[in-house]
Amino acid sequence: MNYLQTDLFGEVFQPESFLELIELVIINNSGKFGNVRLWRGQSDIDWPIHSGAYRKLIKSKSEILEEDILYYERSLIKQARHKGYGKLYGNEISDSELLAKLQHHGAATRLVDFSKNALVGLWFCVQANQDKTGVLLGVHTNFVGGGVEGVLEDRDYNDLTKNLNAYDHPMFIETPVVSKRIAAQHGVFLYSDISEMQRGSLKLPVENNANLFIAITAKLKLDCRRLLIDCFDIRNETLFPDLDGFSNANSANSDRNDMFRW
Repeated sequence: MNYLQTDLFGEVFQPESFLELIELVIINNSGKFGNVRLWRGQSDIDWPIHSGAYRKLIKSKSEILEEDILYYERSLIKQARHKGYGKLYGNEISDSELLAKLQHHGAATRLVDFSKNALVGLWFCVQANQDKTGVLLGVHTNFVGGGVEGVLEDRDYNDLTKNLNAYDHPMFIETPVVSKRIAAQHGVFLYSDISEMQRGSLKLPVENNANLFIAITAKLKLDCRRLLIDCFDIRNETLFPDLDGFSNANSANSDRNDMFRW
């Protein structure tokens, strides 16, 4: 096993093959019972783990405070409800469900996308910037707070964000299936107040081995991408099973062969 020294995440694993990568995924080095992690892939290892809301606001302000995020998201929720996006099948949805829905349709929120499936996280690592080394992050569930897997999260926004500064770990949300994308991607979310760590605006657990960082080189990206498509049917068409996803998979920037596996 090789290792890579990085500016943001310190020394990380750097597997040379898909099999070495899978060994890292299945080995439990957290020191805790169980081996359940939440996975996020980023196509460039030099990118911090920022929320979309943080990335949006930092463009117009040199320093982002928690109050800035709160003001922005409250305004976003009000605007979305005013336009009728706060209902699903005629029923009012909670603030957490609405934020998740907006997030999956491209809006910037404090929610950071993770997946319960390591291979889905890997896809988002290998799909873009194929000439760069990416990172696959696994956060052990014993070190996150907030909601519970499979239990309805129906708190309003003020309750979701109350006293976030008192915690040194991220909060977990699994919303009901408000879109086909969430189901296909095994999607969940982590969120926090703004972290002061250089790793990004999302707080990550501070305990040893709570976070697993795996570097995915440009060469390994190509190998993994082909295996994910051919052997696991993980690709844009299956992860984005809606009209927007279908259209993007057939955009001018896509390879016409990506829609077909054989």
